[in-house]
Amino acid sequence: MSTAQCLPLVAALARKHRVTVVDLPGQPGLSSDLRPRARRLVWYGAWLDEFLERAVLGPVVVVGHSLGGAIALAGDSPTLVGRVLLSSAGITRLRVPAPLLAATIPWLLRPSVPRAAKLLNQMSAPDQHPPADLCAWMDLVSRSCRSSLAPAPLPSDLLERRRSAPTVVATGRHDPFLPPHALGPAVRDRLGLELKVIEQAGHLVVDEATAEVAALVSAFCAGFGER
Repeated sequence: MSTAQCLPLVAALARKHRVTVVDLPGQPGLSSDLRPRARRLVWYGAWLDEFLERAVLGPVVVVGHSLGGAIALAGDSPTLVGRVLLSSAGITRLRVPAPLLAATIPWLLRPSVPRAAKLLNQMSAPDQHPPADLCAWMDLVSRSCRSSLAPAPLPSDLLERRRSAPTVVATGRHDPFLPPHALGPAVRDRLGLELKVIEQAGHLVVDEATAEVAALVSAFCAGFGER
């Protein structure tokens, strides 16, 4: 995904908060094509710290989805006062059910908009249908980019240090990669938190539950004052 694909959520958040959004290096979007070859999450955490130091004034709450959630956990900037992690990698290994894998391989090998739509349907809640622009985007991604694959969980000692940091973790009820029954115990054991479940959403919570995610972020930010 990219900044361009989360503009509805950005607009919803910007009605109440100052928002800065950035594309990740080495991922689809308008950032650098540089991609770390080793210790990927450590590298991205250092990148996030440098970005916050150079581009954001004052305390900040970082909102990260999927890979972005793992990067938010890896970051350690003193300006980072809170984290909202949405269907977040980095806590436990992502699952890849057989139907999802069966939709992924054709999307990678013979890209097309219908194949992208089939993959996105597997990532969504049963009653959700991915919008046409997202299907077109995922087709473009498979034609233009090489997948960096799912990151492994962050080291246990790093997650232990995050237990005292203000954090909220949420996932979709129908997330195939990080279902509540798998992510919930991991969040409890490794971060000492109770997982929040967003109903009627799968892995694409930013698109499927924009209003609910915006409300979750705003409620969390209220504990810090305006951000």
